[in-house]
Amino acid sequence: MTIHHIVLYKFKPEATPEQRQSVKDSANALPSQIPAIQSLVTGETVFNALGHGYDAGVIFLFESVAKLNEYRPHKAHIDYQAFSAPFIDDKLIFDIETA
Repeated sequence: MTIHHIVLYKFKPEATPEQRQSVKDSANALPSQIPAIQSLVTGETVFNALGHGYDAGVIFLFESVAKLNEYRPHKAHIDYQAFSAPFIDDKLIFDIETA
């Protein structure tokens, strides 16, 4: 089974392009710091009328719920959350399991 940990972001209106990029770059660095992450992809939204205003997202892949649970309290994850928080207005987190 694979766990897809999907995180969608709404950036604050005052977040600069450089700050948005720094959030993306920080997410992309996480697999080198957290062995539980199999892989991840980051990207900007492609407009969809049902997108609820989310600007960007990250999809993390984990081999199991146990690996996802290793990731959640990891210091690098906590640091990433603290770093990105000043630029984020809202986020949506959704996890799915695939065979």
